[in-house]
Amino acid sequence: MNTSILNLTVVNSPRTKFSDAQVLLREFTGRQFSRSEAESLWTYIVNHKWNMSERLGRDVGFRVASVDFIENFHESRKGEERRDNMTRQEIKIPSFLRNIVRLYFESKGASINF
Repeated sequence: MNTSILNLTVVNSPRTKFSDAQVLLREFTGRQFSRSEAESLWTYIVNHKWNMSERLGRDVGFRVASVDFIENFHESRKGEERRDNMTRQEIKIPSFLRNIVRLYFESKGASINF
């Protein structure tokens, strides 16, 4: 059993090297974030924790909410940014899949032109 102890003696001020959000996110997810990104993420994680707890009918804790948010929402946003930057020439669909892809998008109410 992992029994890591989190020491919360960090004071969130511009003079400290790391913000509280940076320390907590590093402890919970094992990832390093910039001060501004960590503080922005933390507000989303607090809301995410509340939503998860309400849906499950129990307190999920900040560690679970942090990991869930980072893996399911934060990373997917980065992927969306990458997709938004792609041009049509970068998306190459083999000819034998074009009808299948077109039918899929039409079933979702969208259209696609090749």
